[in-house]
Amino acid sequence: MKNICKKINISPFFLFIILISFLSGLFREIICLFIIIVIHELGHIVLSLKYGWKIKKIDLTICGGFITYDDVIDKAFKEEFLISIAGFLSQIILFILLILLNKIHVIDDGTLFILNKYNLSVLLFNLIPIYPLDGSKIIYNILCIYLPYKKALRLIDMVSIISILAIILLILFINVKIEYSYIIIFTFIIKKIIMHIKDVPYLFNKLLLERYVYPIKVNKYNYIDGYDLKLFKRGKKNFFKINNHYVKENIILSKKFD
Repeated sequence: MKNICKKINISPFFLFIILISFLSGLFREIICLFIIIVIHELGHIVLSLKYGWKIKKIDLTICGGFITYDDVIDKAFKEEFLISIAGFLSQIILFILLILLNKIHVIDDGTLFILNKYNLSVLLFNLIPIYPLDGSKIIYNILCIYLPYKKALRLIDMVSIISILAIILLILFINVKIEYSYIIIFTFIIKKIIMHIKDVPYLFNKLLLERYVYPIKVNKYNYIDGYDLKLFKRGKKNFFKINNHYVKENIILSKKFD
């Protein structure tokens, strides 16, 4: 855990917001939000360590926490799904714990209200299917089971764009007061989506190279008609039908990388 602490990076802008909140008398609110974000990320971290995932860095921002892994792409779907929902599970446990602490008068009703408000807000926010929020990761994990890897990446980007446009239209339609925090969050997320769209070719080639160097041992198969790497799937051994014969993926990938 000591090594994990060294990988935590708190956004300078987040520190600035904490300072402004302290000066404006909203210090308790921002600290409560910070606690919720940390608890949420702890859920992801604990399960990541349990499954031996290599954490590269942990960014804590005003929009939440984001974990970057220095590891292979083709992980077990079960592990990936459980790690994706771990943040939600930790928040549900926190919700129950807060009620118990309030019952025994460890925290007062005002603090309980603020913590539960931010706990619910962070939970619902992360359920939105927009990259890089947890909701998008859960959907992406399900898509990868049934769809080729590259198509799953493109589809999650499309879902993210449609979702963020729908939210913006909803805000304009119901005439919600636009606050600076909304602009900051939307700017941050749109930037992340654009970066992910640009990264799709790199991620796809990274998967292919990983599978060439580290062949997986599974009993699930994906049969591809012709030499079309775009139909390559995660979590399965891929066979390519060429001249009425099925060719193993390592032979196809060796031609690409050798």
